[in-house]
Amino acid sequence: MSLDLQDWVALGPRARGARRRESLARARDEARSHHAWIAVGQDDDPQPEGGTDAGELAGVPFAVKDNIDVAGFTTTAGSPLLSDQHAILDADVVGLLREAGGMVAGKTNLHELAFGGTSNNATYGPVRNPFDTDRVAGGSSGGSAVAVALGSTPFALGTDTGGSVTVPSSFCGIPGFRPSTGRYPGAGVVNLSTTRDTIGIHARTVRDVRAVDRVITRSRDDEPVPALEELVLGRIPSRFHDVEREVAQVLDAAEQTLRRNGVRIVDVEVPDDLATASGAGLDIVFFEAMRLLPARVALGADRHPDLMSLIPRLSSPDVRRVVQGIVSANPSLETYDRARRRRWELRRQYEEAFAASGADAFFGPTSAVLPPRIGDDDVITVDGVGRPTFETIIRNAGPGSVAGVPMLSLPAGFSSTGLPVGLCLEGAPFGDRRLLAVAESLEAVLA
Repeated sequence: MSLDLQDWVALGPRARGARRRESLARARDEARSHHAWIAVGQDDDPQPEGGTDAGELAGVPFAVKDNIDVAGFTTTAGSPLLSDQHAILDADVVGLLREAGGMVAGKTNLHELAFGGTSNNATYGPVRNPFDTDRVAGGSSGGSAVAVALGSTPFALGTDTGGSVTVPSSFCGIPGFRPSTGRYPGAGVVNLSTTRDTIGIHARTVRDVRAVDRVITRSRDDEPVPALEELVLGRIPSRFHDVEREVAQVLDAAEQTLRRNGVRIVDVEVPDDLATASGAGLDIVFFEAMRLLPARVALGADRHPDLMSLIPRLSSPDVRRVVQGIVSANPSLETYDRARRRRWELRRQYEEAFAASGADAFFGPTSAVLPPRIGDDDVITVDGVGRPTFETIIRNAGPGSVAGVPMLSLPAGFSSTGLPVGLCLEGAPFGDRRLLAVAESLEAVLA
């Protein structure tokens, strides 16, 4: 039986030790069956002072996406480029969790360099969806979402540039939280974009997400869970355009459930949100990735790389094309500066939309499509029409991640073939506590 974090915390020390050993065995099984893990630890792996006997998370195992440093493990970011990157220090967020007694179960698989939406990794294998192993788990944090969905760990860390936590959560049928950019410390991560990147959380319940968030932020989350009839949700019409038919049906049913339970729903507009995400949002990532990735590679044996020289060493064809596109685009400093200004304008538009609507959160489909089949890396067929895979999967996650607002994907229901569909909530900038409380209230009727 899979345990939530609250169940783990309720166990006595002896029972927790036994379940932890079972957790590691399950992780090794998931590595074979679903390619969810790149490396699994041992039960006697050294822990920080206080170790598994003290703290809020005493002895609880958790998974870490393999672009986040964990001392004693290699940080590959799912790529041959970084196979020599042996971490000597924990990333700050990992350190905070281990100080609270948490135990790193291992490092999870991902889309190579976190540059994709499927987690179809050419080196470590495609991460397989827990509901249909012929389909993708979503990316780039696919392994972390699968580890939680299959139950080897009660929570996992992922990273999110533009949907890399929320999309896998949607595809795997679990909650996934992307905090406001800057809420969590960012040191010790293989970054694509310091402007847009953040560590995020996959968990089995929103309550568990809130518990992990409290540990990371070293704060008390005393935001009460609101009654449903107190809530106002803003529906963003742009997020419902060109949505796969079955996704739209599940979201419509979820919306009707919320209305029946007293939630008031209003339409809200965030002007040019999707265009900004696919324009200025990508310009920011391209400009920053050109500098950040070679700098990370330079920590290993190759001391003076440039991005062009790294392309032949990438293993995933779709990632190789993305990086070639970055090199070809070579955005100028002026383009980057315009993109940054547009990002702040988008954040102001979010704030204005919240103020005008009185909404507690905005919502839409986490992804416009159901999980594609493994191997459909370039084009997917949606209701009989071919669409570009990466752009279509991440489209709805783009605006919030560019603006840096908190986002949380909730399971909303299932397609006729049993595939999960996610509803994504977006909060006001740094309104994380309120968003988490709202999500816990909604989860009770959507589950």
